Amino acid sequence: MWCVKPALSNTRSKFFFVPANLFLGLLIVVAGLRVMVPSAKQAELESLVGQEVVVGGKLYDDPDRTADNLYKIRFKTDGRVNVFATLRVREIDGVLERGDTIVLRGKLNAGFGAFAGSIYRGEVVSYSKSNPPDRLLEIRNWFSNLLERHIPEPESALALGYLLGQKRALPAALLNVLAITGLTHIVVASGANLTIITRMMRRLFGKSRWRALVVALLAVGMMVGMIGFAPSLVRAGLVSVLALLAWYFGRPVHPVRLILLAAATTLIIDPSFILDVGWQLSFAAFGGVLLFAPVLTRFFYGEEKAKTLPQIAIETLGATILTLPILLYHFGYFSLLSLVANLLILPTIPLAMLLSFMAGGLAFLPPLAMLAGVLATWVLRYHIAVMEFFGEMEFAIVEVSWAGWQMALAYAVILVIWLAMKFGTRTRLLEVNIIE
Repeated sequence: MWCVKPALSNTRSKFFFVPANLFLGLLIVVAGLRVMVPSAKQAELESLVGQEVVVGGKLYDDPDRTADNLYKIRFKTDGRVNVFATLRVREIDGVLERGDTIVLRGKLNAGFGAFAGSIYRGEVVSYSKSNPPDRLLEIRNWFSNLLERHIPEPESALALGYLLGQKRALPAALLNVLAITGLTHIVVASGANLTIITRMMRRLFGKSRWRALVVALLAVGMMVGMIGFAPSLVRAGLVSVLALLAWYFGRPVHPVRLILLAAATTLIIDPSFILDVGWQLSFAAFGGVLLFAPVLTRFFYGEEKAKTLPQIAIETLGATILTLPILLYHFGYFSLLSLVANLLILPTIPLAMLLSFMAGGLAFLPPLAMLAGVLATWVLRYHIAVMEFFGEMEFAIVEVSWAGWQMALAYAVILVIWLAMKFGTRTRLLEVNIIE
């Protein structure tokens, strides 16, 4: 009788797989339809496009600072409607941060993506700091100051990008190089950051499954809280929590269901996420790693397990394939050097993150913090050297602008190829685990 139970369990899993996925897919479609029908507040704002307006709200993400001393800010007016704006840094007495409230005056322009409207070079009417103060933000700033004591610029800015997804301290020239080489994703708070952290926690505390789970969940919660609730990070945090729970209970979760569950949950939280480019790229890259990469690995290696560098190359290729149509649709370019640059940098990012964290976290032990800072600086300088070397090769940027139907056609072709390879190689996606 013992041999019957697994068979029944497998049959039951297959029986529930399709209906469950269809239900999750339906939730995603409903969220998309909700976004297509604007709310009363959104319709009211959109009716004022072309006019001088006074509008304000709370910043839900850290501002980006441009080379020409402008803040790019994202806030919600009336707590629900997303607005994008730029303003001169000199109009703010201090540093503008997530959670601050701001009121701007300026000409309202049409929105884009998840934004119902946009204001360029807005005049600041008033602004105020978060009240009550954001304690997690204060912890983040405190840690950043400690790290900067032991790692010089611009290496410290890159370290904070890796650890906390902070791009605002990065020099404009380095941001441009990151775009040219297709490496911007490594300094954006996303699944890559959280995956590295959860894997570290699992390996450090792996002897005690319960301790590893608790520490990893606390680390994920702290990171999301300190960085903010950007769409890509909400997705990444949810996926990390689900994957950790599945690992703890020893119950494999099919990647398709994991992706659909994460998408449906984040869209229930905020349907406008579906229009956010970061959210779209995050899920595309996630699908590339969890769905496309295992098929490619099986295609090239069969039953064998790929070594570290080939596995990184395959996962990068999978993410690149699935994000390329979105990049061409929204931005109209892609980098030919992305795969090579990622291969040279990604294997050492966990080491850079660990050393950088030690440089800030061991401030109570100055000698160890200084040693960690020196070692982290060497690794980070290597990263910057690679970025600058490839960044000078601007010929590697290929400009190709796609329409919506071309993007949809590209994904249809990718789906057909993926299905053919999956069934041809007999890849079992249930064996995929992002924290192993």
